[in-house]
Amino acid sequence: MENFTVYWKDEKTAYVDLTGPTVKITRYIKHPVKQIFAKDEMSRYDFGEILKSRCWDEHRDNIDKYLEKMELDEYNPYEIVKHTHGVMFGSFIWFRFDGETITAKDVLL
Repeated sequence: MENFTVYWKDEKTAYVDLTGPTVKITRYIKHPVKQIFAKDEMSRYDFGEILKSRCWDEHRDNIDKYLEKMELDEYNPYEIVKHTHGVMFGSFIWFRFDGETITAKDVLL
């Protein structure tokens, strides 16, 4: 899994380190609207639940078609947000994975 930076528009709000047995979060701000993490460290399960909140419902109609377009064989929140950058309608929060050079204007709706 690749680490990533969380943004609110073009403001860096957190860095997510996925290299260890737990997920470590460096929070640059603690604003409740701009920040999706409440802790600096969490289990991979809790992290997965946060990622799920940035994805479609896995039981929605036609989910197989969405997954097929992303070339995914199964519902995997981490892989989904790698494709969508965690973007949700009406939210300015998005993810930039290490090595990417995109900005908010490239991904936000």
